[in-house]
Amino acid sequence: MAQLYGTEPVRIRQNHHENKVRFVEGKHFFKVVGNDLKELRVALNYSQNPVSPKARSLILWTERGAARHGKMLETDQAWDVFEKLEDCYFSQRDPSTPVSCQKSYDTRVLCYQRGGVTVSTIQLRDDDIVISLESWLELARANGWFVVRRDKLVERLMQL
Repeated sequence: MAQLYGTEPVRIRQNHHENKVRFVEGKHFFKVVGNDLKELRVALNYSQNPVSPKARSLILWTERGAARHGKMLETDQAWDVFEKLEDCYFSQRDPSTPVSCQKSYDTRVLCYQRGGVTVSTIQLRDDDIVISLESWLELARANGWFVVRRDKLVERLMQL
């Protein structure tokens, strides 16, 4: 997100800390802790940016939260993003006008934070979807997929 707005990650943390009342958990960000953090750590274990075993929590920003940061930052890139948001918003007033919002970022990055400090990032492709492990498993199983951990594969195959 810092890269999108042309600033440093510390500015994002400062904005969040100094404006806590303006960010609503579940609407602007999700704080991942406990078992959810453990499952995310397992899911990303072999990724380019695994979650540190020392991380006690991670902050995952929603589009609304990211937009709110953009309002607080005074960089040229933040103003560019704001202008694109305005264009998308006001072009929807006329329902006969097809809305074509260009992507307003150079890259999407999933940031993992510990104590408000970014400890790891993963660059996302435009078609990447971020989903909890439980939701992904539920979706896969509902669509007939057999999902099992690698270390339990032989054991489960023997049961079939």
